[in-house]
Amino acid sequence: MMWLRIFLFVLAVVWTPYGFFCLFFPEALSNFAGLQATSVTATTELRAMYGGLQISIGLSALLGFFRVVYIDKVLFTQLVVVAGLAVSRLIAALIAGDGSGYTIGALVFEWSTVVFCVLAMRSQTSNL
Repeated sequence: MMWLRIFLFVLAVVWTPYGFFCLFFPEALSNFAGLQATSVTATTELRAMYGGLQISIGLSALLGFFRVVYIDKVLFTQLVVVAGLAVSRLIAALIAGDGSGYTIGALVFEWSTVVFCVLAMRSQTSNL
């Protein structure tokens, strides 16, 4: 059980600060991801999707870290959300021929998270 909590803590430490960074500094995404907002609405979208969504993913992991009773639900949430990102990013990268460091790093992180979530869920004794 301890390794699960450490895993969730690591996820919280990765997702949450990055989400807050993107929420308050969305223009930074142009430097490392090549994303540029060309309107106020676009900036709002970057703040929501790269800020708010990632903060939520991180806080979900933090909930599982602090409240063991929620671990199975948090693992399922992480699996569904991060698998969606991983599959979509992989398809998009293959279509576009994107092999940038940012994309490869994100794919490694997302697919590792998916694998760990599956392994963690399988190690649980409850019926998930």
